[in-house]
Amino acid sequence: MEQPRGSPWPVLGMLGSMLLAWLLLERRRAPEGLGDLVERHGSKWLLEVMAGCMDTVTVIMRAVGMAVVLCAEDGMHDYTGLALKHITTGHLVAQIATLAFSNYETPLCTPSIEVLPLVKAMQERISLMAPTDFEAVLASTVLCSSCATMLSGFAMYAIGLSQVGTALRFIPYSVEVSVQAMLGLVLFGLGIEASCGVDILTDFATEPEALGSLVIDPSILMLWTPSMLSALAIYFFTKYVKDSPFTIAVYTFSAIALFHGLRLCLGTSLQAAQDSQWLYPQTEYFPLSKLYELAGKDIVWSSVFSNMARILLSAFIISIVNIACQLAVTASLLPPKVMGASTFDYEMIAQGRSHIIGGLALGFASDFGNDDTLVHRMVGGRFRLSMWAHVVTTALCVLCVDIPKNSLPYVPRFVNGTIVLLASAELLVAGFVQGYALLTRTEFAVVCIASLVTLVCGGQVQAGLFAGMFLAFADAIRNFTRALEQLSTKTEGDVTVVELPNYMFFATAPGIVATIRRALSESSEVILDWEKVRGLDTKATLEFAQLCAEEQAEESRGILTFTALEPSIRAQLVAAHVLPAVPEASSRNVEMTELPARRSTALSGSLRRQSLAPTEHTDARRLSGVTALRRSIVLPTVPTGSCPREARSLAEALAEAKQRLPRPASK
Repeated sequence: MEQPRGSPWPVLGMLGSMLLAWLLLERRRAPEGLGDLVERHGSKWLLEVMAGCMDTVTVIMRAVGMAVVLCAEDGMHDYTGLALKHITTGHLVAQIATLAFSNYETPLCTPSIEVLPLVKAMQERISLMAPTDFEAVLASTVLCSSCATMLSGFAMYAIGLSQVGTALRFIPYSVEVSVQAMLGLVLFGLGIEASCGVDILTDFATEPEALGSLVIDPSILMLWTPSMLSALAIYFFTKYVKDSPFTIAVYTFSAIALFHGLRLCLGTSLQAAQDSQWLYPQTEYFPLSKLYELAGKDIVWSSVFSNMARILLSAFIISIVNIACQLAVTASLLPPKVMGASTFDYEMIAQGRSHIIGGLALGFASDFGNDDTLVHRMVGGRFRLSMWAHVVTTALCVLCVDIPKNSLPYVPRFVNGTIVLLASAELLVAGFVQGYALLTRTEFAVVCIASLVTLVCGGQVQAGLFAGMFLAFADAIRNFTRALEQLSTKTEGDVTVVELPNYMFFATAPGIVATIRRALSESSEVILDWEKVRGLDTKATLEFAQLCAEEQAEESRGILTFTALEPSIRAQLVAAHVLPAVPEASSRNVEMTELPARRSTALSGSLRRQSLAPTEHTDARRLSGVTALRRSIVLPTVPTGSCPREARSLAEALAEAKQRLPRPASK
């Protein structure tokens, strides 16, 4: 087979051989070890550059998988290169703008795979308007995607400028979890479609009996099974064995090598593998300028108005579900001594600017992520040098290398399907598994109903979100009518008693917890009287989890005691790891100033352990899956080692508190 034009493999092979030879020669002259060798040759800049290059590989692999999904329709495959340039250009512009405006040291952005289902739905609607003009379909899709990116930028800029980020607490937690669950279902369908070409979401809504071909037809079964098994294997490997930033890269190159090794052993040609749909056919080469030429002439302008609902929903997911909830926990995961000092409002303005510029450049949305930044710092990127190395290498890939033409024909379809299915698995676990363990019954019912509406409507996320928001706010109104009593506090000397109201939900819980924080800073003993409490929603539970998991408490924080807990309320607090599963025989004295440094955990395969201090190793901090990334507080998923005291009644708690208080010295 003739070598593709401009193939990068000879150059990469030569550079890799030179690097290997240099390491081997230096290894012979440095018997003390490879670590000392790297240290003698300036490990800091070398690790910085390596981290930037590793980010480039990760971003390119994700972008290729997303481009393949966008161009999976018949006749659109030849334009995979242009779709890839749309995604990578948006990432490149957003990353440069973020570095220019952000106060953070290493704010890494990645293409927003969460909005891929909505952009795909936009493209399908546009293809109905221009069924044979594929260039017009792609140009109109790029325009709609860029409009969503730009609108999200304006929204974030307005939120940061008006300093209304605290209003995020008025979004019911069940809505956030519903978005994750719905996107997980749609990404699952797109992953199957990328692997075998079967659109299961449309078939489920129109012809459910057609789904039987996924199992009955051996040729289709063999195409999507490797993707499913690989995604599950990677997910469980990163969760239970080793959570490493190299997992995806190692899997990709190993899967490609294993596939072609088996292909050669079986005597199958590349053309035969393409005919069997194991490999993608060759694509055409398009320069970057072609993307802007199409935008100037081949656009179905009515498609923007017909897709306005999806554009607005994409802007909501980008600005609120992705970035706002990410930035809200950045200070907890990456302290100022690591990432630099900044504020939520300023970083929202910075992200707004980067998305506005990215949208004007006809780019796909690329969002800042705490998990991606943790991965970057784990590999060794601690300073701006690593980010600029990532920008330069990404720019070289975008401008100089035609990846779809040179590399995509050699990548098995199931590899790209695995990347999409892995993202789907993370969202589904966050939405259904973690949601079932954490949400109340009514809140979890909202998640299930919204997901079912999405499936029945053929993957229409906006329909499911409308149903979910309606039910969530109806449940919130019902909760508001139950929260009639006000919070009351009584102080006797150094003991403060806080009588909690009969119901706490997302709108009232932050104020209640803020009152408890003030009491802890002013009194030696704080007793929470739960006798009147008959219910609390998930966000209220998470507020108490955050209260008990704080690490930067002041010197004067007092001792916290819970009293008169109903069994159902206690079970809900145990599920959030606020209290131990079994009450201890002797309650422990927990002073907030003595809480040890803790670690959160993650279910997401994309989250990596990270040493947070730039010069010394500290405890790795991790999020509790994608769910924690999409909310404004961090929740530990294992007992933190320090829990509030418990008492059966208020009288018992007061008696114990008075015994602990120092007695006045006798004259």
